[in-house]
Amino acid sequence: MKKVILVFALVLSSLAANAQFSVSVNAGLPVSDVEEYSSFALSGDVGYSFATESNLMLGVSAGFLNYFGKDYEVLGTTIEAESIQYIPLAGSLMYRLTDSFSVGSKAGYAIGVDDDNDGGFYYKPMLSYVVGNATSLSLFYEGVTNDGLNVNNVGLGFTFGLN
Repeated sequence: MKKVILVFALVLSSLAANAQFSVSVNAGLPVSDVEEYSSFALSGDVGYSFATESNLMLGVSAGFLNYFGKDYEVLGTTIEAESIQYIPLAGSLMYRLTDSFSVGSKAGYAIGVDDDNDGGFYYKPMLSYVVGNATSLSLFYEGVTNDGLNVNNVGLGFTFGLN
């Protein structure tokens, strides 16, 4: 048993040596089914990832995603849409194309926070560009889908590495 614990500790320390905690702040414009009811999307997440021997990074993340409601007209009456909110929990995969560019995706489940929001499958393909020692900019398409309803946004994100 002591050998199993020792091997497990060595594997964890090896992963931790290549590990990176990160915080992301994202802003997007709603598209698809939600663009009529929302004017702006804002999200943030925290993540943990580690490098493999190749140019691949694997990780997990958790965050908060808010689609701000906007006013719209129905039969001459102005209605204020409520915000739509999610807590995305996802696995992540990023592949470094060059020293400056990476391509990847997050996928998982988004828990619906507001009333009558069941949540759904969460996905976020992205292209990232390194702008500093521990910072990067990302162009992404983020979405939640459930029973044919698609709540998506196209946006720009800023990620800070916390090593």
